[in-house]
Amino acid sequence: MSAARAVTVQTLDHGPVEFVEPDWCVAVHVDGNHRSGIRHDGVEYAAAVTTPEGARVEFLKANLQQFPFAEHGSRDVSVVVEIDGEHPEFDAAGLWDLASALTGYALHTLLPLREQLRAIQEGGA
Repeated sequence: MSAARAVTVQTLDHGPVEFVEPDWCVAVHVDGNHRSGIRHDGVEYAAAVTTPEGARVEFLKANLQQFPFAEHGSRDVSVVVEIDGEHPEFDAAGLWDLASALTGYALHTLLPLREQLRAIQEGGA
């Protein structure tokens, strides 16, 4: 992250638009977009796992995001999470719900499946 700074972007519909870039934004703002398409993006984080073949697979990529000049929808900062090719936006309460769902899934689905697999592999089921 860097310090907040003033940025000017040449837009198709409003000419030059000057705005303060938040310190968490790592996006490069290019000219030639519509004002409503100006987007702030934070650093992207991803969960990752290494497969038995040794490949690293990333999933649940997430980052801060804001459309400060949105004409439809929110102008608030949110967290966008890539889930099954979609990019839903979450507020703080929604992130809590997502984290709870992931924790529940890990505890009540993945770990029991692991035990079932172990039993099968050991010839017990």
